[in-house]
Amino acid sequence: MSTPTYRWHDSESSPPGHRLPQRWETALFGFGLLLSLAILCFFAYRVVSWQELAERGARTNTLYVVGATALASVALFSSCRWCSLLLLAFAARCRQYRRLPPAPATWPFVSIFVPSYNESATIASALRSLIELDYPAYEVIVVNDGSADDTLQQARVFEGRHGRCVVRVYDKPNGGKWSAHNLAFQRSTGELILCIDADSRLDPQSLRTLVARMSDPHIAGIAGQMRVRNRSGLLTRLQALEYLIANGAVRTGQGLFGTVLIVPGPIGMFRRSVLEEVWLRYTSGQDASKPGAVDGPFEGDTFAEDFDLSLAIHCLGGRIVYEPGAISFTKSPETIFALVNQRYRWTRGAIQVLRKFARRARQDPSLLSPRLLGWLVATCVLDLTILPLLYCLGLSFSLVVISAGGNLPLLAAMFGAFLMVHISAGAFFVSMHDDRLELLHVLPAYSLYTGMLLNSAWAISVVDELRGQSMRW
Repeated sequence: MSTPTYRWHDSESSPPGHRLPQRWETALFGFGLLLSLAILCFFAYRVVSWQELAERGARTNTLYVVGATALASVALFSSCRWCSLLLLAFAARCRQYRRLPPAPATWPFVSIFVPSYNESATIASALRSLIELDYPAYEVIVVNDGSADDTLQQARVFEGRHGRCVVRVYDKPNGGKWSAHNLAFQRSTGELILCIDADSRLDPQSLRTLVARMSDPHIAGIAGQMRVRNRSGLLTRLQALEYLIANGAVRTGQGLFGTVLIVPGPIGMFRRSVLEEVWLRYTSGQDASKPGAVDGPFEGDTFAEDFDLSLAIHCLGGRIVYEPGAISFTKSPETIFALVNQRYRWTRGAIQVLRKFARRARQDPSLLSPRLLGWLVATCVLDLTILPLLYCLGLSFSLVVISAGGNLPLLAAMFGAFLMVHISAGAFFVSMHDDRLELLHVLPAYSLYTGMLLNSAWAISVVDELRGQSMRW
């Protein structure tokens, strides 16, 4: 398999990624899996032994026994889930080595949607990256969704033909990202639709890679790889590592079954015929009379239109896969406040989409296929309900065990074992995605990042969603 050359845009440089030989990837996977299984067995033994001690009354410190047993149970559950995801990721990687999609006999015309709202700082560089794509014929449709800055004026500069690409710019009152997508859909002509964000930059080969994968007629949509491009500090590097692990451990496994649950906003491709079917089946009755609203396959009743559309496609029986070779370099939040605000929107949107899907499934139980339901529970439902609580419980019980005279060297050894698992898995995912091994430097802080910072955004989101707090894009 040849290693593609990736480029960044704007003023940032793009050092080559680190793709390891296949045997090294296999060794990293094997080491991480064996160590994970060892941790799993250790905690399973601890749960049983502590329960037996408690039943025999061999421990006088009840608080210690309860805390240690609960802590081991949390670790046992997390280890089981991690081992399953790691196995699926490795299986998907092996399939990727065996099956490279062939180039189609004829390249279909593609429409690229660029919804824009107050993107003055990024729209010009985004459009420059799009007109440099290596593809025979495509159009770029920019929709300015009532921006208060000069986004529209900057986009107009690029309007017209640029070799094999045509750029068209439309303006509309502010109605939300979903309505901008719908206007672009109504104005587009492509057989395939590529949705991106206005602050993203596509690798020049991404469009060819996605279209080649679409040569399989059973595929309804493709999620590309999101990669953080502004890795200037600890916070952005942690987000880059988070994206890498999420793509490697979750999206790769889902793609193995054609059940990717979320096609991300920065890079997602769909068949036009599928979007038309979604429009006809699920969204044709939405209210388009509101200011800025436009009828189409995207709906505005949640804050996660990408997740909502992906689930609608699954409800129609469509398959959505993951393609790591198609890369969108996206800009991540650089401050804690901006990051919490972003995850606040993501979490609230995901909760709304799941509630909407539950209502839809009650009306049509046939939508609850075992494959779709299993992945929803194993990832989205757990991530939004149980796992944040388990982390808080695990942290609390760790403090209980330490305060009750727990074995500090043993706890330190277990922390080191978990860190080694993350290093081996992280290196495996880096190689899979042609990313940089330097990302692994922030692994010691990763658990605090996900457990403390992201869980804080989760807690605020849940409270506001229960209160019905309104928000806008």
